[in-house]
Amino acid sequence: MRFRTQCLGLMSGVLAWAGAAPAHGGRQLVDQQCSGCHATGPDGVSTNPDAPTFRSLYRRYPVDALRESFLKGLQVGHRNMPRFKLTPQEITEIVGYLEDLNPCAKPSSDKAAMAACFSPME
Repeated sequence: MRFRTQCLGLMSGVLAWAGAAPAHGGRQLVDQQCSGCHATGPDGVSTNPDAPTFRSLYRRYPVDALRESFLKGLQVGHRNMPRFKLTPQEITEIVGYLEDLNPCAKPSSDKAAMAACFSPME
């Protein structure tokens, strides 16, 4: 029984680590590829007025629809957005990061997080 408990503890740690990895890589990718026009973090203003902040993308596009569009190579984004090719792994990492920015993705008792979820669009 003790061995089983230790294995379960180890597996939950591995799963938590694996779940966190894509968002970290996604943040690096969007900082490198997108931050010239978009505010890619949890705050800040986009330098290009046509480029929405990444923290507000969940209000404009279903994140899974973005995944499908990127995988199919379709143009997604604002007018004048440069085209670029992403690997399936990069898409997974970026979508993971976008999901982490979405305050509505996880239930929360944090009043500020819920206010952000239902606040007017930027």
